[in-house]
Amino acid sequence: MTLETLKQCRKAAVDVRKAANRLAEHRASAGNIGGMRYGDTPHGCGEPLAPQEAYMEKLEQLQENWFQCDEVLVPLAREVMRSTSRLPYPQNRLIEDYYIMGDDWSTINELHGLNRQQSRYQVRKALEKILERA
Repeated sequence: MTLETLKQCRKAAVDVRKAANRLAEHRASAGNIGGMRYGDTPHGCGEPLAPQEAYMEKLEQLQENWFQCDEVLVPLAREVMRSTSRLPYPQNRLIEDYYIMGDDWSTINELHGLNRQQSRYQVRKALEKILERA
């Protein structure tokens, strides 16, 4: 595994998180769509969509975007997990939380009860071990 793989995994994780947030925001804006009917009839050019159908089409687009982002993340995450499997506790969790989960350092440090200096040291040691195996 290379440093470039870690960067690609981090970018994919952030993209997945953003896509999931957009999807959640869109679902929250739905209001009451319980009586919605979604027909199979295609609309002609210029014909307006019902609000419910517009909501469903946007939802489908957001879901497709999320699936595409997730497909990019999964193989990269597997490679990172395989590389961190032999690392001791704080090192493997710090690498996984940052590069696979896409969390920021303040959240990770709070979660693991570390300060920024301790996490920098642990990440540096972890990266040395990971990159020397490659």
